[in-house]
Amino acid sequence: MRVYNKIKNVIWSMALILFSMNVFAVSLDSLQQTLSQHSVVRGEFAQQRTMALFSKPLTSRGTFLLADQRGLIWQQTVPFPTQLRLTKEKLSQSFDGGEPQIMTAKDNPMAFYFSHIFLSLFRGDTAQLHHDFVISLSGDEQQWTLSLTPKSAPLSAVFSTIEVKGNQYITHVILNEIRGDRTAIVFSQQSSLPLDLTEQELKLFEF
Repeated sequence: MRVYNKIKNVIWSMALILFSMNVFAVSLDSLQQTLSQHSVVRGEFAQQRTMALFSKPLTSRGTFLLADQRGLIWQQTVPFPTQLRLTKEKLSQSFDGGEPQIMTAKDNPMAFYFSHIFLSLFRGDTAQLHHDFVISLSGDEQQWTLSLTPKSAPLSAVFSTIEVKGNQYITHVILNEIRGDRTAIVFSQQSSLPLDLTEQELKLFEF
C-alpha cells in the first residue's frame, strides 16, 4: 500500500507539473489570437499620471470603445470632458464639448504615428509591435505581462519601457518615460457584447 501511495503521489506530481507547463505556456501568437478575437471591446478606464513638475499625480476617468474595423473612441469624463476619436485615416479631439480638432497623418504625422502605435497595442498586433519594440512576454493566459522596450526614435526618445498586463482583455498599461514621468492606466468593466456597434456608436466614427 505504501508503494502504491508513493507511485500515486509521483503521478500526481507529474500531472501538476505538466498542467503548470501548459498553463504558463503563453506565446505572442496565442496572445495576439486572444486579443484579436474580440472585434468590439467596451469598458472604463482610470488613468494616473505622475509628473516631476507636480507634487500630486493627475487622475482621470472615462470610457472607451475599441472596434476592430473602425478604430478607438476614448471619452474622458473626469476631471473634465474630453473626447478622442481615432480611425485609420483621421484623428479627432475635442475638449469640454468644444469644436473638435480633426487631423490626418499629413497634418500631424507624429501625433498620428503615436496614436496608431497604441492602437496596435490594444489590438494585439504583434507584427507591428515587433517592428517598433524589443518584446518580453511572461505569465500565463489568465495573467500575462508584456514588456516593450522601444528600438529607436521617436519612441525611444519618449519612452524607456511600456508594460502591458491582461488576461482575455488588456487590464493595465504602464508608460514609463525617459524624463521620469509615468502614466498608469487601469481598464475595467470590459465587455464584447453586443457584438455589433449600435447606431450611436457608429456615428462616433463618422467625422
